Amino acid sequence: MKKEPFVTKEQIEEIVKSYPTPFHLYDEKGIRENAKAVKEAFAWNPGFREYFAVKATPNPFLLNIL
Repeated sequence: MKKEPFVTKEQIEEIVKSYPTPFHLYDEKGIRENAKAVKEAFAWNPGFREYFAVKATPNPFLLNIL
């Protein structure tokens, strides 16, 4: 499966005009798809709970997704 960037070069250029750098740009759809895949991979274990290190990504928006 070939992965494509979730934004185009042109979109990045527009974003850079509006926001100071450096900044982080996240692929919400990709994050949700990966989290779903992890959940499905461990569906066989009814006691499975995913834990995520807040220190690694202290962004409340991302934590809400995860």
